[in-house]
Amino acid sequence: MRRTLLSPGLRYIAGAALASAALAAPAFGTDMQGHAVTYHVTVEKPPANTWTDAQLSVTLSKTCEGWNYSSALLYGIERNRGGTRDPKVPLGPKADSYQEALKFSEKLDGRSLSYEARYIANTRSEEVRGSVMLGEDGSGTLDVKSARLPRKVELPKATILPMALRARLTAIVAGAAGDAPPPALTLQTIELGRFYTGVDVTLVPASPLPPLAVPKGAQPLVVKSPLLTGRSRAFQQTSKTLSERMASHFELNEHGVVPRFTFVREGIVWRADVKEITAFASPACNR
Repeated sequence: MRRTLLSPGLRYIAGAALASAALAAPAFGTDMQGHAVTYHVTVEKPPANTWTDAQLSVTLSKTCEGWNYSSALLYGIERNRGGTRDPKVPLGPKADSYQEALKFSEKLDGRSLSYEARYIANTRSEEVRGSVMLGEDGSGTLDVKSARLPRKVELPKATILPMALRARLTAIVAGAAGDAPPPALTLQTIELGRFYTGVDVTLVPASPLPPLAVPKGAQPLVVKSPLLTGRSRAFQQTSKTLSERMASHFELNEHGVVPRFTFVREGIVWRADVKEITAFASPACNR
């Protein structure tokens, strides 16, 4: 890629699948904490003769009306490059460059959401905006306003929106007793990062991700924050609808923070670990 991978935007990645289908009605009674995270992104097993580079950031902020989420993922893949890439050396002009950006606002009742998204692959780009409205049974419509393919997607019963999903799973993590694993979960949510559709997700308890591999001569990544303390659980995530797009092995803690996770793009498994994190104060609202 010809430029440094850095953006003022913040990338939404796993939020749309962090939830429990076992709890039917939206609820934000957990102590989810607003925060901004910058991730250190690596590829532990890159394909042969392939160089990669990526940056990922996410922010969550709470208002008296709901949650605001914004995120940005920028990544590059340069194939047919031999040897081991020095992280200080940028990718070349022949590298494929990708950008994924999303921001949305979701109401506290978990029934409505408005969003704007952008996807760029080299010189091709698509900008999308729209909204989601759910009824009492969780069914509803995902409105996709796009110059390329405008459409309305019907969503089935028990669909749960991204922040309601994260709150559900955070509540499970916070309420977990001892080392007892949480139950496996199957749920219906939405994907807004690329395909803008309803999607099934299955979450199975998993072992925590292993420590991040440290290159010879480099310092280990150590981040200290109250938001990285307390109970946490790891999950393996799969989807029949979007198998590669939604595949992830992630950890979630009782503050609603995802300290580390894997994701798949262009057939490559990437890993994101918290590099910097900032906590946001919760608003003082009249109840």
